[in-house]
Amino acid sequence: MKIARYELSGEQPNGKQERLGIVLLQDGQEMLLDLDRAAAARGGPMTTPSTVIGLIEGQTRSMDATRELLQWVTGRMDPHWLDDPAKVRWLTPVPPKSMISAGRNFGRHKMESVKGNPASGSKLHSDFPTGFIKLARTLVPHKSHVKRPSDVLLLDYEVEIVVVIGKSIDADSNADPASAIFGYTVFNDISAREWQLKEMNNNMLMLGKNFPGFGPLGPYILTADEVQDPKSMVLWLKVNGELRQHSDCRDLIFGFEEMVAFWSRFGLVPGDLISTGTPEGVALHHKPDPMDWYLKPGDIVQAGVDGIGVLETTIV
Repeated sequence: MKIARYELSGEQPNGKQERLGIVLLQDGQEMLLDLDRAAAARGGPMTTPSTVIGLIEGQTRSMDATRELLQWVTGRMDPHWLDDPAKVRWLTPVPPKSMISAGRNFGRHKMESVKGNPASGSKLHSDFPTGFIKLARTLVPHKSHVKRPSDVLLLDYEVEIVVVIGKSIDADSNADPASAIFGYTVFNDISAREWQLKEMNNNMLMLGKNFPGFGPLGPYILTADEVQDPKSMVLWLKVNGELRQHSDCRDLIFGFEEMVAFWSRFGLVPGDLISTGTPEGVALHHKPDPMDWYLKPGDIVQAGVDGIGVLETTIV
């Protein structure tokens, strides 16, 4: 199941509760089935959730009710229940909450990061993941315009896959980490490299990853039951149509379940997010001169994960 969180373009921003949409194909085109409108047309008790968080927190009960409604919809499709993805106002797939972002977690990206200084690579990932916090206020939806800060020239891209946590899990839980994964979405970890490199000299990382808008996320969540082998997921990124990054998750150093298990020490709750880190191909490591590769105003960035969708961002 592919899930969207959005508002209708004709409505005033924040004037209507979010729409919970399920992606359906109609004549080969993706459309969004508004669960509220379909459930109202069916009548009877409203057992389906109205929000993404309601769907996540309702767990099996809410998912079963949603699948039941989808079965009823089949063969009864009414265009009044459908919204065109090209005409909606996108929201982040979940309301912005805590995000933990992995660092140097793809093998080939780790090697491009330490190339020319092999000794530094031996200090990374000795026995547990490394990462940093992405502030909730940085997260922005599909089709956002992200401003390059006035003091940033080395603006970089990083396509990533994000785990959406579906139930609470902590260090004392006996739960299988896989059972805490509700689904997956697409992320672009935009980075101000000049600030990041200065911070890393001080053994920290915060500002370079957390300027406003530096966390495009979406457009869809693909539920975990649709992903038979997470390691086979393919992610890629294009800038103005030019392919910059392409990999699959077999190159991950720490996999999805390992990251959930490790970061559960924070006490994870439904709607929390964990990103994978990015594969090789970032602008920073293009030789001999990366300047032509950094993002500039007017650039259109497409970050994609096959089977989930394409997250588009415009740099201004």
